Amino acid sequence: MTAALLLLAMVLALVATAFCAGAETGFFSVNRGRITHLARAGSVRAKIIQRALSDKARTLTGLLVGSNLASVAFSSASAALAARVFTDSAVGQVVWSTSAAFLVLCAGEFLPKLFCATRPLRRMLLLAPAYRMFAVALYPLTALATAVTGLFAAGPAPREKVTPNDLLRILSDRKDGVKLTDFESALIARILVLRTKGRPVTPEALLKALDESGS
Repeated sequence: MTAALLLLAMVLALVATAFCAGAETGFFSVNRGRITHLARAGSVRAKIIQRALSDKARTLTGLLVGSNLASVAFSSASAALAARVFTDSAVGQVVWSTSAAFLVLCAGEFLPKLFCATRPLRRMLLLAPAYRMFAVALYPLTALATAVTGLFAAGPAPREKVTPNDLLRILSDRKDGVKLTDFESALIARILVLRTKGRPVTPEALLKALDESGS
């Protein structure tokens, strides 16, 4: 019974490690412009990702805290199970430890990162509800870790902005079922024109540009 519980703890810890590794890669690979557009269109999952991306430092801290806790739990459960199964075999314990380390490297790091890096938008939309529960569960530890690291940090990093290239991707890639209206497409096109000409993007400038394009 004890061996079964230890094995179950190993599996759960490995799943948690894989989730943190994949989510970390996904958050830093996903197209922020498309997430913003999907959130504006009413996607609840996109809004979860958007909130996480709005404070990447806290998000990364939470994932690192979860990953370390899961790694410690996996190592502890693995060592306890090896000591129980290979009581009189030092070689068996070494082989078990090596195999466990290789398992964590492949199933807990490499494969999840590859999974979320190939199609980050689709993967992160899939994982968004699980991430919300994860973030809520680890909120106290994440807040503590963020406060401690904030004492040594130089200051908050500047927030990322949606670039013209992001806007062009939104216009050209509409594979996620959310389409821009003609007005939104024209508005984005006018913004790009104003930015290219070095003119300030103000409401008055946009209205004037739209009037000129419509006439």
